[in-house]
Amino acid sequence: MGNDKIIRKNKNANQKDTKMTKNNFLKGFSASPEEIIARYSRSKALYQEGDNLMWNTMRSVKRPLNLARNTTVLPVWIKESECFWYERAFKEGREYRLVDAKKSRNECAFDHNLLALELKIASGEIVNAHNLPISEVKISMNPLIVGFAAFDKRWTFKGGKVKELINGFDEVKESVFGVLPSNSITSPDGQKSVFTRDYNLWVRDVKSGIERQLTQDGEEFYDYAASGSSWGYSLILDLQVRWSPDSKRLFTVQKDRREVKDLSIMQYVPKDGSIRPKVDRYRIAFPGDKHVEEYRILAIDVESCQAQEAEYRRVPTTRNSAGFFQVDLGWWGKDSRKAYFIDVDRYYKFARLVEFDTSTGNTRILFEEQSDTRVSLFLNGDALPNFLPLPETNELIWYSERSGWAHFYLYDLTNGELKSTVTSGEWVARDLVRFDETRREIFITTSGRVKGRDPYYRDLVRINIDSGKITTLVSSNHEYITITPREITGLFSGNMAANGVSPSGDYAVVTRSKSDEAPVSLLIDRNGNNIMEVEKADLTGLPKNWRWPEAVKMTAADGKTDIYGVIYRPRNFDPRKSYPVIDHGFNVADMPFAPKGSFTNAIGFGSFYYDPFALAELGFIVVQIDGRGTPYRSKAFMDETYGWANSSNMLSDHVAGIKELGKRYPYMDIDRVGITTATGGAGGILGLLEHPDFYKVGVQDTLPDSRMWGSTMWGDMYEGRTPTPNQHPEEMVEKLKGKLLIMHNMLDMATPVAATFRLVHALQLAGKDFDLIVEPKPNNFRGLSPYQIRRAWDHMVRYLQGNEPPYEYKLDK
Repeated sequence: MGNDKIIRKNKNANQKDTKMTKNNFLKGFSASPEEIIARYSRSKALYQEGDNLMWNTMRSVKRPLNLARNTTVLPVWIKESECFWYERAFKEGREYRLVDAKKSRNECAFDHNLLALELKIASGEIVNAHNLPISEVKISMNPLIVGFAAFDKRWTFKGGKVKELINGFDEVKESVFGVLPSNSITSPDGQKSVFTRDYNLWVRDVKSGIERQLTQDGEEFYDYAASGSSWGYSLILDLQVRWSPDSKRLFTVQKDRREVKDLSIMQYVPKDGSIRPKVDRYRIAFPGDKHVEEYRILAIDVESCQAQEAEYRRVPTTRNSAGFFQVDLGWWGKDSRKAYFIDVDRYYKFARLVEFDTSTGNTRILFEEQSDTRVSLFLNGDALPNFLPLPETNELIWYSERSGWAHFYLYDLTNGELKSTVTSGEWVARDLVRFDETRREIFITTSGRVKGRDPYYRDLVRINIDSGKITTLVSSNHEYITITPREITGLFSGNMAANGVSPSGDYAVVTRSKSDEAPVSLLIDRNGNNIMEVEKADLTGLPKNWRWPEAVKMTAADGKTDIYGVIYRPRNFDPRKSYPVIDHGFNVADMPFAPKGSFTNAIGFGSFYYDPFALAELGFIVVQIDGRGTPYRSKAFMDETYGWANSSNMLSDHVAGIKELGKRYPYMDIDRVGITTATGGAGGILGLLEHPDFYKVGVQDTLPDSRMWGSTMWGDMYEGRTPTPNQHPEEMVEKLKGKLLIMHNMLDMATPVAATFRLVHALQLAGKDFDLIVEPKPNNFRGLSPYQIRRAWDHMVRYLQGNEPPYEYKLDK
């Protein structure tokens, strides 16, 4: 009786879909209200686990993981030893483990009970030994010293005693934390420190504390030693200045945003709780703007305060909030006179290595790389540049797609000549994990080297940079994660000091998994011999009848290119029934989306791993596909969508792939296909507009518009000087047939809400029906609030299944 009422209601709401809805119910889409609530309950648990993982990933707060723990080991190697420490999580609490690679021993890093007792005595606070309230942990050995932060103070645990560190100048702190705060940098000789004040550079004598102002012309929007701010603000606050080896000069930048236009963002619900709406203004350049954020390159003589500007153009900021020196865009030569920097064109048409004589200001272009599309020095749009300066030998390991595949090259910086091609072939050199200076070897991950294997699966190899000889350490039909702070997982998760390979190059820690296989973390030696199993993921919290996803291979819309994806099915899946399909997309050019490893071994450290599981539990078959126009394949594969960023991760490939899967799996009803974005790309709306007869329902989250992207970070990079003349969604609204839900976070300066409102205006002029939800005051790192997530679920359940979702279901904890 309940289902009959739902059918009649939907018939009245959408008369033209009556026949299709009735047929779908015959196929088993309908469910009782009790079953629908049960589905939402199962989905809620999965969504909340993903939410906890996102908070942990962004390092805002630590939330307990209830379903899967210890899915990736983040090893922090201890100097002058072959030991590392890591965190092991339990259902309640955590502990710190110490691994001795030489002795194949894994034990508690220190006496947790004693530290808890001593910290309780010293702080007067309640301390749980099984869940120590400590962070920013650093460990040194011989003797064992544990440095940490707790209760807004810094402490050390040494010789069984906890001691508070006062003013940062404790002798113990020097051995663990370093003497000075992170907003200052000490000279190599230890006598001076440089810092910023009121947009200018200052220097302090370490012994006397006497301070001198080095620069005078710093001001707001023209500040010294500042990190990039492509989205209008800087996430990385480290001081962007480097001392010369002889401690006499500084190599720095002055960030110029004075002519960059404002982007105004309205706070209709002010963050401070006041009533009157407020305007936030960010300096963000759009594609087509004359002025973009730039760096002035200079050196400063510390004794005379004399500044020497490089005789070179201003260098545009092309990395998202990353520091110029933090990502090795500039560095000193060994002689303390010459410095080097990399200039990337605003449109990524060229990348140059420039030599800078800091005494005269003279510059020399040592070599330049060009591309008709774009030069890429990094793995994906959010990764750090993937090259490595070698000042001791005046060399540079350079990253390039010049052969059509991403590889490493060795350059001589005395003359800019190529010394050797380190890697080559029709495969992709991926993460540069560690350089062994003594043996002149690099440890890197690669993908696509083994024919017939998923081309995205990574392995770990070491390579002699002179001969190019490759020694494979681990390689199988799996994804191997080898942690490095240079990739996105290192940027946003765990300890920034974590690295998969030991400083000596004798050992490595890798995590092996697949999208449908539990992770195992292994310790191996430099020859690939398995030393010990460090951790096996604790999956005891997974729900009963957990159903692993399935990795699938398909053919792209061109009829020849292999594409890859993942299928998710509900836990109570019955192949005798028929299920609506949801295309869960991330339609942007900066990274693929389908997971290769499981849990935290997926994109963004697993931040979105649980989302498709949650959708599937609602009674759908969920598909993720990486189409052409995304990284980690050949340059030609990536360049398929160059010039029109909205076509990235081609939706035509998704349509072809889902149709192919529909023939392979008859229970997939490809007459009832929906599409939703996952905080990336315009797939939700473009699916309905470009393929109106295929996609019946769409959810568009945070609509991007390449005309409003931070120019040097997105729009200019993926579309160039003259973008291909294609239609924006607002110009295609007459094609809309399906059921559309639009959502947006109104305080998003990276993807301004103006793009959504332009679409809304066009839809209204065309007389089109759609639903709109805007978030005036976001409260979630994931881009969408729990309310918006629930409404997206409701939209799919109502219009793809014909079921009525639970009334005002609460997704919050």
